[in-house]
Amino acid sequence: MSKTRKVGFTETVLRDANQSLIATRLPYSKFEPILETIDKAGYYSAEVWGGATFDVCLRYLQEDPWDRLRKIRAKMPNTKLQMLLRGQNILGYKHYPDDVVRKFVEYSIKNGIDIIRIFDALNDVRNLKVAIEETVKQGGHASGTICFTTSPVHTLEKNVQMVKELKQMGVKSICIKDMAGIMGPKESADLCKAIKDAVPELPLVIHTHCTTGLAFMTCLKGVEAGADVIDTAISPMSGGTAQPATETLAYALRSLGYQVDLDDKVLIKMADFFKGVRADFIKDGTLDPISMATDTQCLNYQIPGGMLSNLISQLKMMNAIDKLDEALAETPKVRADLGYPPLVTPTSQMVGSQAVQNVLAGERYKVVGKEIKAYCRGEYGRTPAPIDPAIQKKILGDTPVVKGRFADGLEPEFDKTKKELGATAKCDEDVLSYIAFPQVAMAFFKDREAGFPKKDAPMKAAGAASPAAPKASDLPPMPAWQGHVYYANVPASASNGVTARPIQPFAASYQPPHLVMSARDNCPGTYTITIDGKAYAVSVAAADGPAPTAAAPVAAAPVMAAPAPAAVSAPAPAAAPAPAAAPAAAPAAGETAVNSPMPGNVFKVECKPGQAVKAGDVLVILEAMKMEIEVTAPVDGTVKSVAAAVGTAVNTDDLLVTLG
Repeated sequence: MSKTRKVGFTETVLRDANQSLIATRLPYSKFEPILETIDKAGYYSAEVWGGATFDVCLRYLQEDPWDRLRKIRAKMPNTKLQMLLRGQNILGYKHYPDDVVRKFVEYSIKNGIDIIRIFDALNDVRNLKVAIEETVKQGGHASGTICFTTSPVHTLEKNVQMVKELKQMGVKSICIKDMAGIMGPKESADLCKAIKDAVPELPLVIHTHCTTGLAFMTCLKGVEAGADVIDTAISPMSGGTAQPATETLAYALRSLGYQVDLDDKVLIKMADFFKGVRADFIKDGTLDPISMATDTQCLNYQIPGGMLSNLISQLKMMNAIDKLDEALAETPKVRADLGYPPLVTPTSQMVGSQAVQNVLAGERYKVVGKEIKAYCRGEYGRTPAPIDPAIQKKILGDTPVVKGRFADGLEPEFDKTKKELGATAKCDEDVLSYIAFPQVAMAFFKDREAGFPKKDAPMKAAGAASPAAPKASDLPPMPAWQGHVYYANVPASASNGVTARPIQPFAASYQPPHLVMSARDNCPGTYTITIDGKAYAVSVAAADGPAPTAAAPVAAAPVMAAPAPAAVSAPAPAAAPAPAAAPAAAPAAGETAVNSPMPGNVFKVECKPGQAVKAGDVLVILEAMKMEIEVTAPVDGTVKSVAAAVGTAVNTDDLLVTLG
């Protein structure tokens, strides 16, 4: 193939590169000054939206993601703007009705998106059809996507067949999405050649990560085999779990005779700008060196870099890091049990969390999250290979499986939700935000109405009005893959009286500016803090005084967008746990204790004293490792008492409910 042909570049720094390296914590204000420069670089496209950006904008950055997109569009009128869409999952972790998918695509394009890269975690084309159809209808560019993985059932022929089906659906390009960076140069060359032979008229894009160190070779061999576009990141935000460097590949391809239309002078300006951005995130601890390292374990376990760091984080924070090797060994076993799903959001989180649960419980599939149950029912789509029948039976029991496409059975939701929200939703985009992330969006709407809490708001003494919960822009970063709930342990000690329990993550070395109380200041007294919308009175002793008392509930407070860090006693800043469940008396003779199967936070309580329940009824829902764990009644009976309270932390075997 002639080397004089043109190779396009998609710049990922505004989406996937910063999502992979700094948990998507790049606010608009941080990159706004460079947008007009990026617009002059000559990119094929710039990936600026989708993935985790939507959730993180609402949850942590005090930004309306739709407004963010419109601002980028205004600053970059000459560059095609691109987003990542999870097919029927949109930007969330469940399937949405077709009317919601269509509305989301419509408004994405109306607000400035040109190219929508559409993928499904199981490569089930049925879950791509509606999003592709609507993208084409709205005049957008639908990029049909293959999630690359390897297994006994993932073959070259299967990928080519999927590409042909995507072409029939009307896509304008094909993307190979190598989310774990495990596609080597030979796989890249073979797959790119096979796809170009099958659909030569469709542009072919390679998306990979530097996690394993293969990315530069993978991109080069893919281009040699016919790939037309490669995803890269400007050098200061490249490498590690992000994409390979834009400038490096531009130089390499030019030297090999390919046409690259990027403006090197503009790239230098971009690199200089993002060197400063990178320095800021290194300084505040958001950019973890682990995210920049090469991790070859991914080749052995096929675990994306962010997923691996997530597993490590989960185990460390549960005081079980000694179980890492077991969890790593269990992950491919779980993947095989579940029909070899590609490990990409949300299946990577589901498989990884299930592996950890299997190891910690000491029994495979003793503890199963709500999402895994839905997966085994067929709600996420057709698995690449059949789920192990014995495992499926253990997880589902007699629950029937879904026949056909799950979304076919979902009732339209947009108009109904718009009516329910009323004046709370200022526009249709607000309705879509709420449908995607109800609790997060509602908290954002309330904060927006109030003008957003000030980041440097001082603490107030108990009895005064409760202070606003600090925003997540004040908080330390989550692991790099996303921005969701993780758990940390605070060691117990004689001085603090705190029991090690899973809590919302706040780095021990971190203090939000409005909670800083240095040894010099010595600020004893009683303060009110808000955690998950509940106010607590906390006594803080002087540095040389007695230990502070435990938090006690006070008057109710409004729900905030993000949980507030607990107050920290001087002089050493340290995170405090979420309130622990109140102690309960041991069940009497003839009563049945329902205990927590694992550490987590109480997300919902679905029962009350005096309620008659049947074996299998859901009593409590825990939130653990980003998954919802349903705790069910082991026997028929009547609820005698409920020890679990929403927002409290529980350990394995803590009493949740007593049945009589």
